[in-house]
Amino acid sequence: MNNINVFIKENVRGIGKGVYVAPEIPEKKLNNAIKAFHCEEFYESILAIQDGTIFGSSKEGFVFTGEKMIHHKHGEFIYSDIDSVEYIENITVDNEGKEKKDAYILISKNHKKYKFNSLYDINMKGLVKFLNSIITEFEDYEEEDQLKEMADMPDELKIAYLKIIINMTFIDDKEIDEKELAELFLLMTRLELANESRFTVRSYITGISQDSIESVENLLKVIKSHSENSHHQSLMISLAKDLINVYFSSKDTTSRDFKFLDEHQALFGLSGSEVDLAYDTVENDYKLLKEDLDDDAITKNAKELASKAAAAGAPLAAVYISGSVVGMSAAGITSGLATLGMGMGMTGGLAVIGIIGVLSYKGVKHLTGANELDKYKTRELMLHEVIKQTQKTISLIINDINYIVGRLNDIQLSEEKLKNDIDNIKDLLVRKNAENKKLIKQLAQFQGALKSVDNKSNTYQNSANRLQNPRILDVDRLKALTSEPTKKTLYNFIMANYEQKEIKTKDGKKNIYALKQNASTEILDKMAQVFQALGYFDMGNIVTSKASSLVKGIFG
Repeated sequence: MNNINVFIKENVRGIGKGVYVAPEIPEKKLNNAIKAFHCEEFYESILAIQDGTIFGSSKEGFVFTGEKMIHHKHGEFIYSDIDSVEYIENITVDNEGKEKKDAYILISKNHKKYKFNSLYDINMKGLVKFLNSIITEFEDYEEEDQLKEMADMPDELKIAYLKIIINMTFIDDKEIDEKELAELFLLMTRLELANESRFTVRSYITGISQDSIESVENLLKVIKSHSENSHHQSLMISLAKDLINVYFSSKDTTSRDFKFLDEHQALFGLSGSEVDLAYDTVENDYKLLKEDLDDDAITKNAKELASKAAAAGAPLAAVYISGSVVGMSAAGITSGLATLGMGMGMTGGLAVIGIIGVLSYKGVKHLTGANELDKYKTRELMLHEVIKQTQKTISLIINDINYIVGRLNDIQLSEEKLKNDIDNIKDLLVRKNAENKKLIKQLAQFQGALKSVDNKSNTYQNSANRLQNPRILDVDRLKALTSEPTKKTLYNFIMANYEQKEIKTKDGKKNIYALKQNASTEILDKMAQVFQALGYFDMGNIVTSKASSLVKGIFG
């Protein structure tokens, strides 16, 4: 039997209408349900909600996780505590001979019975069947994080994932060319691979041969052992998507005659419609950059892709678990599409920052009247995101090159020691050695200069990004703007980059929260986007927070 989380996500829609499944639960509905059902401590594990309200607030109905069901009236039902679930239908006849039907669900938990009736938009028989399958067909119940993108997963998984793609590039023609290598570096950046892990992948690329290549079967085992069952389908579709992108990029083709993927489709556990979805996703991403698409065209293409994803049984947000093949992160692509009206839920704790650019431009549109230009703002913003990812990749490649140069120097020193012991070819080796030294020194100088320029650029960018963040943080305002459960991560993220300090004022001393001096350029950039996305600098929010602080002061 499947994992309980997978089973619930695949079957919960059978309980009735108004069912929303992660990761595509609209954020407003999710936040309302989290607060109404008191799910603040485990909201990342919510698999689905059933909106049992007439007006769609999601404050009543059901919430499902991998361990329990929660009802707004009867509370929490841990699956392992449920004794039985029955559908009861009583028919009575009044004095006039008219039949009256009383239908309800009776759930026994720890030998206590609970009667569920007047359930809005619920198919009672469907719910009974669903719950009985859970309590009879499963023994293990556990919650899994549903709001996770691949960048947040273990590096062991990422390394195995990348090695499968490296295998494809090598098996194809027994070499890894510069185009394939470029795509691999861009993917490593998108997945936020740690330095040590980059070295592992780099070594695998350098040393790969017919004898050293690792089997795809073993690499898939590593991926599955370091991921939650809920993400397996998304990871495999994403793997197919990234394989297709590297293949297309290196061969300058969009032909679906892809031997490696065809041969491993069954091993990946992908259906024909899921493989087609991977192809469609890559082709759609290419259109974002290579064709002159306005916002309406991007939205139309995205909706068509979402329909194909639904037909394949894979949420569109999940398909982008590793980000877009054109360089956007998972948070950026899903949030950008959500802002265009795709209704896609968050894929990660910081996914909300991806909406800032589009939201800002949508507001500016009414002030500037630049309708023609405004039509292309989404594509422009995506291009800026891709440029940032590309620049980051260049910086990482510089680090990689410098590492190789250092290793070359070490090898050269070892060779010198050996050469000094071989007198009969000493003169020849000295000449060759001098030539090699000169070339290596030049290479090191060039790479050092490149790194120096990159460092200077990063310093300037850090200073510029610092100006986009408040030097002194208004904590009360931030708390008010992050009161929604799904935004708590943003509050913690910002507070981690400010430090409490005591300063002197004309009235004495007071404590403030000041921006840390050692905050990285990337962190400052993310924080600036968060502040703008939250509306931290909006006058209305400033006035509201000041008024709130005043009221708190008056009433203690």
